[in-house]
Amino acid sequence: MAAAVVWGILRYLQGSLTISAGGLALLIVLGIFSGLARSWVGLRDPRVMFSFTVPLATMDLLIISLAVRLTGGFQSEAWLLYFALLVSESAVMTQRGWLIMHMLMGVGYLLAVYPIPPDLWTNFGFRVAMVSQTSWLIFQVLRGHLEYRMELAELREQVELSQERERIAREFHDGLGNTLVNVIRGLELLALRFRKQVAEATEAQIHELTSLVRSALDETRQMIRQLNPKTPPDICQQITQMAERTAERLNAQLHLDCPSSAPNLSPLQSLMLTQVVKEALSNALKHAGQPQNLWVQFRVSEGALEGCIRDDGDGFDPQRILEGYGMHHMEERIRSLGGDFEIDSAPGQGTTVRFRIPLEK
Repeated sequence: MAAAVVWGILRYLQGSLTISAGGLALLIVLGIFSGLARSWVGLRDPRVMFSFTVPLATMDLLIISLAVRLTGGFQSEAWLLYFALLVSESAVMTQRGWLIMHMLMGVGYLLAVYPIPPDLWTNFGFRVAMVSQTSWLIFQVLRGHLEYRMELAELREQVELSQERERIAREFHDGLGNTLVNVIRGLELLALRFRKQVAEATEAQIHELTSLVRSALDETRQMIRQLNPKTPPDICQQITQMAERTAERLNAQLHLDCPSSAPNLSPLQSLMLTQVVKEALSNALKHAGQPQNLWVQFRVSEGALEGCIRDDGDGFDPQRILEGYGMHHMEERIRSLGGDFEIDSAPGQGTTVRFRIPLEK
């Protein structure tokens, strides 16, 4: 638009542009207004720019048609602005928008140059066809490129999902293996006590061993469901079950706030989120001591899922304890989803884990 304004002023000063001073001033004002309108919409919210593509392009088509009319009609070089506008807008138009814009361009150009001498109709048709075919070609190329990028993103997500599955398999071996080892040792100890007839196994010991086995079984089932992308689990149900088990073992009051309907999460997001929540609750179980309350809260806000896992237990110094709390793994998972992660804790003041991940549209 700026180039068109400069072109018009220079041609007018050279005396080679058939237009009055008032007409030139009007076109300059309209051109500046169009540029400011696009800038205002884009700066206000770049995402809104795409929804205003057709209205903004329609306004520009009207300005260009007026420029053609005021600067010589069919002989005016301003018709090339149609070409510049539609080629640039092809990058953000839908197929329907592209058809609407070209219909408006044809009608606007016809009204701008009417009446057309009989010997110029061929040139008129050639100009319209050239603009349409060129912008259509660019539209198809950009559309193909966008589809390619989407396919590439899906492949990248599949690779990341595969890597996460491998990491879960390792955690499955370490976490569940240790749990089963503890159960085996406990059972061996009970068997030894029965053989020596020193004392009978207490109900508390049996209950603890049963809880360990059930926890291992639930963990196994969750991992199996997560590793099968064809049957994605309900993320809210999973989080609720994990939170209830943790609160029961801590003998703490659970304050659960989870959306009634599961947010739109990809398989990779669901898998990563479940592992982060699992790690945070596991840390509370191992290191919080005897907290009175456990908060597990999730909410969808401004196109993102925000989560918070908090306890009022012993807390710790984040500067001194790092790997033992799995903070690096939790943060790595959230960062890989383009989100933000934060841990806030201090000795005697409990621990808070916060994160925020963008949701797919």
